[in-house]
Amino acid sequence: MGIVRSLGGVSCIVGALLAPVLASAESGPWTIDAAVDVALRRSPRIRSAQAAREIALAHRAFGKLPRVGNPSLNVRAMIGKPDDPAATYALLFGLPFDVGGRRKAWRTEARFVLDVAEEQLLAARNDVRADARAAYAEVATAQAAHDVAEESAATGRELYESVKARLDARAATALDLSLSETQYAEAESNLARARRALVEARNQFRAALDLSAESPVEVAPLSSPQLPQGLSAEAAVARALTRRHEPAAWASQRERFRSADRRLRAEAVAPLTAGLEAERQGNRTPQSSVGASLGFQLPVAWRNQGERAVARQESQAAELERELAEHAIAREVVASYQRLEAVLAELAALEQRAVPAADRTLRMVGAMLESGAIDYFRVLSARREAFALRARRVEALREAWLSRIALERAVGDLQETR
Repeated sequence: MGIVRSLGGVSCIVGALLAPVLASAESGPWTIDAAVDVALRRSPRIRSAQAAREIALAHRAFGKLPRVGNPSLNVRAMIGKPDDPAATYALLFGLPFDVGGRRKAWRTEARFVLDVAEEQLLAARNDVRADARAAYAEVATAQAAHDVAEESAATGRELYESVKARLDARAATALDLSLSETQYAEAESNLARARRALVEARNQFRAALDLSAESPVEVAPLSSPQLPQGLSAEAAVARALTRRHEPAAWASQRERFRSADRRLRAEAVAPLTAGLEAERQGNRTPQSSVGASLGFQLPVAWRNQGERAVARQESQAAELERELAEHAIAREVVASYQRLEAVLAELAALEQRAVPAADRTLRMVGAMLESGAIDYFRVLSARREAFALRARRVEALREAWLSRIALERAVGDLQETR
């Protein structure tokens, strides 16, 4: 347990050393690793989990209870009536000793309470890490989509002005102008929608990193993700079951309730009270006596039956939750793995064949238009298809990154070893 406190002090020192680095990261272009570092330090969820760990550390104070309880003092005076020599005066001083093992039971339970808090903190770090990476990917792909929409709007305007000039020169038809104007207006609306999506992505990024509303958000572009080499779905599931902290938290919770049952059983055993007694009888010719006594309550009726029954049921419920968490993790890993495989295949087809072919077609029809071999309808059709495929490629890139991050979250971060 002392290691935990030492690590807390080290984290404060590291935080002070990294403060200038984090400040510079906020003012310049973000990298995905810098975003994760800031999120892990500032996330409200992390801070809440750290506070829960501090509460768990406070449970150790129960294990420091003294073996000897508060002393008891009993004074008794009985005045003799009607005979004065019948008066009796007595004094009893007793010390209760813990013979049920409460201190040991509390130490064991406090250890499992701390284990639960530690595992929950690590689980929160895994979720916050994934949330920060997902927010970064959203901003990067929203910026890429905005660039595509901006280029589409620019080329749409150029084409519209070209058709308008040709119409004035009687080299184009009113239908060509109407079609080009439709595409230009559509490109402008797509640009406005992409700008709105970029604003929303940046706001989500600020929320994930707990930044102020005025913090600038500029991120580096992302390349296409890949499946981890040599990692099959079965291996990913096996790794997740050893790396994810939710099942471990429930296992510690189960042991915590089992320890609570043992602690409640120990508390049902009353302390053994050892006492010293002194008694004086009579007022005129008094007689005194001194002795020792032992007092102990037999745990016959009151044995913490209700609390222990609840603790046992909570232990069984925690074991059930652990099993359910493992099943959910296995499903999550397989689903995210299969989804990543599918979206990577789509992204590869778009990047390697569809988008290059559409761009090549657009260049070809542009050259043919200049030579008068085709009309504007073919150009407009090729342009629409080219930019639609570019936008689809960005959307596939977004889905690929989110699927990769979902797999990392499900496995427990593929970039770290436990």
